Amino acid sequence: MNITHDVLPWSHPDFRRNPYPWYARLQRDYPLYQENERTYIVSRYEDYIKYVKHPAMSMVEPDWVQPHNWHVFLDTILFYDPPKHTTVRRHTNKWFTPKLVAEWVKHTTSATEEALNQIEHDGYIEAHHHICVVPTHITMCRVLGITEDEIELATLNSLKIVGMQTPAASQADKDRARDGFEWLFAKCKAMIDEKRANPGNGLLDAMLALEASSDMTHNEVLQTLVLFYFSGAPNPAYLLASILEHFAREPHLFELYRENPEVRQAMINEFIRLNPPEQSFTRYPTEDIEIRGVTIPAGSCIRFMTAAANRDETVFKRPNQFDHTRPQEASQHVSFGVGVHACAGQVISRAEVQASLNVIAQRFKRIELAEEPVTMNDDRIRNYITLPLIFK
Repeated sequence: MNITHDVLPWSHPDFRRNPYPWYARLQRDYPLYQENERTYIVSRYEDYIKYVKHPAMSMVEPDWVQPHNWHVFLDTILFYDPPKHTTVRRHTNKWFTPKLVAEWVKHTTSATEEALNQIEHDGYIEAHHHICVVPTHITMCRVLGITEDEIELATLNSLKIVGMQTPAASQADKDRARDGFEWLFAKCKAMIDEKRANPGNGLLDAMLALEASSDMTHNEVLQTLVLFYFSGAPNPAYLLASILEHFAREPHLFELYRENPEVRQAMINEFIRLNPPEQSFTRYPTEDIEIRGVTIPAGSCIRFMTAAANRDETVFKRPNQFDHTRPQEASQHVSFGVGVHACAGQVISRAEVQASLNVIAQRFKRIELAEEPVTMNDDRIRNYITLPLIFK
């Protein structure tokens, strides 16, 4: 079907499968695109870097934004601006320093080894769940100091809630998200009750101590727990799965990774540039702001297109090609965002991905697709459902 007349056909399956041709046209012809009366879209790398960090850009939604399921996180850093954002984030940042992350990812390594030990003689494994999701879920649970059970249900309900972040969310998407949130909040409330009865030394224990000292509210503790519990696995799992698919389709890249440890971090960085799990996000300026000669009124919605900025040809030569040798100034992708709201989990996500890949590289010489992977992509989030692989 010819749909090139649509600048951003959010719901079209071709767009959801491969949005990059539309992003390239957006950058070329509509570097600042007004989608409707209140929504503007920024796709160029230069503009993204400049305006995401602008002090007028707020996470707080204005009154005209309709209530939605994600308002269950109103008492988290997702909806806080500085200085409150800075204060609350400081409570959890200390748990994700490089030194501590090096300890946390030992759990990722051991869980990956355990999964690989279960591979039968034919080398087959459904890699997304067993290699990508389970180790990262276990790792986050151990950071939090909570139970690791019901991984399948946690994954299923996490997928339900991300589906309604698209601008083209249907009522069915919203209903699924409601069901997913109900399960996640019930699970986390039960884990808080269990933690109060049987305290330990995890991040949840630290947050409950902050609640006791009135440095966090109960809602902040509960909502932050849900946020970490559901998000601790999907994004690093997607990054890892996308790399494994690359390795299966382009065996020379797996060979390069396996035989050259010194280039592994650069390779992972380039894969993350090409395949960010989160495609875009929104901000709301608190004052009128001018972008590319256009005055955007205060309270408008500005959607920043992360995946488009990562493939801006004015910054990244041959933007759709893998090239881990890009110079430093041309390898600074924005997959984890920029500024004060940059992803708090980026250090542990990178470390988890590399830990699992290193275990695989030690054990195997080749990765093949057993079947085509099944994905669940929209304009906001990209996810795998299955990734059947054969390790040799």
